[in-house]
Amino acid sequence: MQKLDAASPQASSTDFAADNVARLAALFPELVTEGPNGASIDVDALKTLVGERTVGDADEKYGFHWHGKRRARQAALTPSTGTLRPCPADSVAWDDTRHLMIEGDNLDVMKLLHKSYAGKVKLAYFDPPYNTGSDFVYPDDFSDSIRHYLSITGQADDGVKRGTNTEANGRFHTDWLNMIYPRLKLAHALLADDGVLAVHIDEHEVHALVLILREIFGEENELGVAVWDKRNPKGDARGLAYQHESLVLFARDAQTLYERAPLKRPKRNAQRMLDAARDALRKSATPADAAQTYRAWVKAQTGLSGGEAMYDRLSADGRAYRLVSMAWPNKKKAPDEYFVPLIHPVTQRPCPVPERGWRNPPATMASLLERGLIEFGADDTTQPQRIYYLDENMHENVPSVLPFGGSDDALLKALGVPFEQPKPVEFAQSVIGWCTSGDDIVLDCFAGSGSTGHAVMALNAADGGRRRYVLVQLPEPLDTHDKAQHAAAEFCRKLKKPATLAELTKERLRRAAQQIARDYPESTGDLGFRAYRLDSTNVIEWDPRRDDLDHALFASIEHIKMGRTDDDLIVELMLKLGLDLCTPVARHAVAGKAVHAIGTSIVACFDARITRDDAEPLAEGIVALLDTIGAVGSIGSIGTTRGDATCLFRDTGFVDDVAKLNLAVLLEQRGVKRVRSL
Repeated sequence: MQKLDAASPQASSTDFAADNVARLAALFPELVTEGPNGASIDVDALKTLVGERTVGDADEKYGFHWHGKRRARQAALTPSTGTLRPCPADSVAWDDTRHLMIEGDNLDVMKLLHKSYAGKVKLAYFDPPYNTGSDFVYPDDFSDSIRHYLSITGQADDGVKRGTNTEANGRFHTDWLNMIYPRLKLAHALLADDGVLAVHIDEHEVHALVLILREIFGEENELGVAVWDKRNPKGDARGLAYQHESLVLFARDAQTLYERAPLKRPKRNAQRMLDAARDALRKSATPADAAQTYRAWVKAQTGLSGGEAMYDRLSADGRAYRLVSMAWPNKKKAPDEYFVPLIHPVTQRPCPVPERGWRNPPATMASLLERGLIEFGADDTTQPQRIYYLDENMHENVPSVLPFGGSDDALLKALGVPFEQPKPVEFAQSVIGWCTSGDDIVLDCFAGSGSTGHAVMALNAADGGRRRYVLVQLPEPLDTHDKAQHAAAEFCRKLKKPATLAELTKERLRRAAQQIARDYPESTGDLGFRAYRLDSTNVIEWDPRRDDLDHALFASIEHIKMGRTDDDLIVELMLKLGLDLCTPVARHAVAGKAVHAIGTSIVACFDARITRDDAEPLAEGIVALLDTIGAVGSIGSIGTTRGDATCLFRDTGFVDDVAKLNLAVLLEQRGVKRVRSL
């Protein structure tokens, strides 16, 4: 039976540095050598491979540099030995939901999520601190991030006071850059191949943010910087009165994104226009009258975008459409075959050809004619145009200017949740709708009041989607003596909850779900969430802290920390084995022991006492359970063989080595090859 110890891959989150070494080794085996810390890269050998194409720290080179960047980069690579502890009492519909709300420092949480969710997040939607001088930018302790997290959130005796980042600080920009850089690196690692990162930011750090993202994602994956026109200039401006913020968008791989699902948004008024077209046809005596009625209706509308207003024509069968020139779009002349004239269907004479030729080759033009997608004029003196039907073009490109002056103050007041300047749900829904569909995962690591989770639930209810949200929020303490935080702190106190921002987030999600259920009574969408809390590892032996004798002595007796439950251990195993946190877990009684079936191929028994006499009935029962839950291939195509199953036990639960060996041998004889102990 193999014991999982501090050196096991399961003892920590992904080791990004080791993974990078492995990737380089796969490409260039000659680069790998043995160093003081194991497998290492021979930098001199790397230089020989690329010749003169190298630069060092002393060389002049293009890039974005600041004090602490090297440490910030290292912070993203350093594995976490923490875990997430389940909080069913704080959750809604734990057994049925697939949404996650995680309370903790997003730096460690994203590391812990990596094995389970790398390459699966479709949209990382962040609204980080803008570095205005009043928002909280906390310093990361790269040596022991979990202990530091417990300190800054008041969960440890040596609490660290929260502070602000004012311009008087000589490290005003570098503190913010060192905070945001590793989080963006981890977000990049979590995104799917066609995933998108969208970040809200204002004028304080927008330029720095774009430079960082170009470095992490590559300039070729920059989708653009949109201007969110909030329609309300700042009143305290000394220079320009900014009335906009920015939305920065990058793709994990832009080419893959364009091939699968280009960035588009629904035409806001398209359905209303289709309804007006049908009404015009139904109420008019002739198609010509219907076309005239519909065109007058379009002209009278003031809320249509320029692109929507172009669909002002009506076909004989009542379809709204627009006309577009088919002229060659470039300044240079088109090839000779692009000058073949179109014959007018009535006069049978050639129509005028654009000066630089047609946009499409003859075969395409013939296809458009056959499908009735070219409209001719009354005679052959008019140049034909291409027809685009509205019902076939319900989406449009996302523009670089996004006018939206709304506020959610009234919405939060109706929910009874006090929060200053929440991100508007309607705007968040728009962004999420551009980038996601179906059961895509939306990650927000700066959750705030929970606007992203609210928006995901509302959007699913509206369009029938099954999107999942994963929210992460630092449990920032709320100060009753701070005027801006007093109402929120009192709100938590009345709920008999800790006065932290994370508690506000969870309560907002609960109340938003209730409101959506009332607004969409026919919807069967997911309105729950599973709550988790970041903490140090459950396993003493995996905890790197060795600063007191009692801790070390206790580790030699009992490896599981006091107060940690089977559920705590199961979640840590799921994270470090790369399982989705919503993987079904079923509890069974086997030979008088509590045995947990995690998915279809993992069985865990953390009983505190397993004797020699327990070994055989426990082995028989576990094998029967594996057969029942579908872990053997005979169950069906989703099953696996017993050799692919994993059984986990509490190492100190065995009364002696004989009991441990007997159980391992009995399971191996029955085809279960992977037997591990904690």
